[in-house]
Amino acid sequence: MELNRVLARAFASIVVSIDLSDDDAIDPDVATDILEPASALLDDLSEQDRRAFADMLVELAELEENPERRQAMADLPDVLGLLDEEED
Repeated sequence: MELNRVLARAFASIVVSIDLSDDDAIDPDVATDILEPASALLDDLSEQDRRAFADMLVELAELEENPERRQAMADLPDVLGLLDEEED
């Protein structure tokens, strides 16, 4: 697997794990503090790169065997705001 796909899969796995964790395991405020800076970095991507990353996340979701994690990963492009710019 190429480097970009490995990094995207690692990122998605971490985000989904945080998102699906119980509030007792990871405080929601702490989760937000962890994820907001990472998500903000994605705002600097060009529209083309945002679309490519969103497409990659959807492709990677198909590799996920757990249905709950698969759905959460497939939802990441929208959750991370990667698709917002297309609506302008």
